[in-house]
Amino acid sequence: MKRLTPEHVGRRIAQRRRHKIERQLHAEGWYDPAARSDIDAVFVGGCGRSGTTVFKEVLNRHPRLACGPETSLFGLPFNIDNMAAPWGIDREELAAMQQESPNLVGFAERFAARFLAETGKQRWVEKTPNNIRAIGPMLTWFPNCRFIHLIRDGRDVACSLRHHPKERVVDGRIVPVNSNNPVEKSAKRWRDDTASGLAYRGHPRVLEVRYEAVVSQPAETFARVCEFIGERFDPAILDPSDAPPERPGQNLNNPGAGSGITPKSVGRWKKDLSAEERRRFFDIAGELLIALGYASDDAWVIDPDA
Repeated sequence: MKRLTPEHVGRRIAQRRRHKIERQLHAEGWYDPAARSDIDAVFVGGCGRSGTTVFKEVLNRHPRLACGPETSLFGLPFNIDNMAAPWGIDREELAAMQQESPNLVGFAERFAARFLAETGKQRWVEKTPNNIRAIGPMLTWFPNCRFIHLIRDGRDVACSLRHHPKERVVDGRIVPVNSNNPVEKSAKRWRDDTASGLAYRGHPRVLEVRYEAVVSQPAETFARVCEFIGERFDPAILDPSDAPPERPGQNLNNPGAGSGITPKSVGRWKKDLSAEERRRFFDIAGELLIALGYASDDAWVIDPDA
């Protein structure tokens, strides 16, 4: 298979999704393409199960950065019920805030101001994996923002997505769910979400961070992240925390995210994926896996240690 650059593969795959998102944005007045905000937010996104929750918990320990539960603000369509329960905020308060806001960007500004006033911190960090699907509009809406794209070996992501999510917000409540996702579904999600971010590789306000670097070289990785977002790196942010969650859904689906960084899940696909599943993954996402340097060919399909 010819080796292509991640940018080339990402842009080609992302093109289909970009058109769909643009159509949805123009169909909903709430998503005003002309809206702008000058807040210097830090947005974190990437395919689910790529380490985004552990990543944001480290940033949340920074004295100037505040990151709560996922908001799903930039998902389509926006739904305040997805925010109320995880954040422990009365739905009516959020509904009133929405009513007072001219558009999604205005709502985000109001919500961020409320959150920062509550925490006493200076800068909003918003982590929702699906942010990666709206990276283009978000970079336009927030011209002072920084966007961090987390990337993880798609084979490990497929293993982690197999029984994810374990919790959902249903009718305003966080409830347990049983998930059993086939490898094809997970491979497609990883391929498409990762491609959405790679389409903006090289953008001056986008930083690509590998999960494998987070867990193997945390100090160096977060020093680079802090430099990118213009904040001082404090090694204390790497210290694990056993403090109870600040909000009901602070680490929804990943309750141990604050307990420390560990590389134990790197390469789990070697034992968790069968040969048939490895083949199905490669057929869907092998090109991108190779472009990102996680594999050089398909030999691993037969021999995981190749």
